[in-house]
Amino acid sequence: MKILYGIQGTGNGHISRGKFIYNLLKKYSNNIDVLLSGNNYSLNPEMPIKYYNKGITFSIKNGKIDYLRTLSNFDLYTSYLEQKEIPFKNYDVIITDFEPITAWSSVRFSIPSIHISHQASFINPNVPRPNFKNLIGEYVMKYFCPTNDHIGLHYQKYGDNISEPIILNHFSSSKLLDKDHITVYLPWYQDEFLYNFFKKFKNLEFQIFSKNTKVLNQLDNCLFFPINESLFSKSICESYGVIANAGFQTTSEVIYLGKRLLAIPVEGQYEQACNAEALKNLGVVVMDKINASSYAEIDSWLKTKPVKISFQNNVDELLKNKINKII
Repeated sequence: MKILYGIQGTGNGHISRGKFIYNLLKKYSNNIDVLLSGNNYSLNPEMPIKYYNKGITFSIKNGKIDYLRTLSNFDLYTSYLEQKEIPFKNYDVIITDFEPITAWSSVRFSIPSIHISHQASFINPNVPRPNFKNLIGEYVMKYFCPTNDHIGLHYQKYGDNISEPIILNHFSSSKLLDKDHITVYLPWYQDEFLYNFFKKFKNLEFQIFSKNTKVLNQLDNCLFFPINESLFSKSICESYGVIANAGFQTTSEVIYLGKRLLAIPVEGQYEQACNAEALKNLGVVVMDKINASSYAEIDSWLKTKPVKISFQNNVDELLKNKINKII
C-alpha cells in the first residue's frame, strides 16, 4: 500500500504532530511519501519530505492576521505548477493534517482519504465554539480538507471520531521543576513589542521564544531564544507558567504538564477563538490581547492554580479501524 501524507505548514503544531502520525503509518506501509505545504513553521520536520508546495502563508503582526497581505502572498500559479509534479494517481491512500492539496486530490482522483488534525474535530457540532460563530471560519474548518473519513484531536473526546491530544515523548517523559521564569511563546508578536511589554514586570524573568531570534539575546529581564524544540521543552518543564497563543498543540502540552497557562488567541483566527472557549471550560485563563489593561490580568493569573489533565490519545486505535475499512 502506497501512502501520501500531507502536512499543513502554517504552524509548528502540525509539524510536531507529523512525526507521530508518520510513525503510526509505518505500521501499514513502508512506502510513505510526505507533502509539506506553506512555510509558517520554525521546527525541523524530522521526517523525509518528498514534496514541498508553496501553499498558503499567513501574514500576522502583533497577534492579528493581515488577510490582505496573506492573499497577496498566495502564489496560485507556483502552487499549481508544484502540484503537477506529484503523481497522485500512484497512491492507494491519502492521509492529511489539514493540508488541502492532498485532500482535494483525493477527491479529484477518487483515492480513499483520512483527515487527522485538530481542525477535523470541528466536524462534530459538540466541539466548543464562541457565542457568535464565524460562518466563514466554520466553513473553512469543515470543508477546507474534504476526505472520506476523519480523526479529530481535541482537549476532550467530544465525539466518537475525536481523540484527546497527542503528547510527544519529550514532554511525557520530562522531569518537571518549578523555577521562577515565565515561558512566552507568542510568535505572531514582534520581539520589540514583547520586550517593551514584559520589561515592566521587573521582578519576573521571561524566556521568550522568537522566530526572529537566531542566538540567545538577554535584554533586562527578557531572555530571547530561537525556536528550538529541546530548549522550548526544557523551558516549559522548568517554568512557573506559560503565556502562549491558543494554538492546540502547545496549550495541550502545558495542560498535560500541569503548568499555569495564559492563552492569548490570534485575533481573527477562528480556530484559536474556539480553542479559547474550550480552554475556559477547562478552567484555563484566557486573555483577548496584550494592551495597557493586561498588566493587572497577568498579575492575577500568576496567583491562579494550574490546570492539569493526563491526556490519553487513542489515535492509533482509531486509525487502525479506518485503515482496515480501506484495505
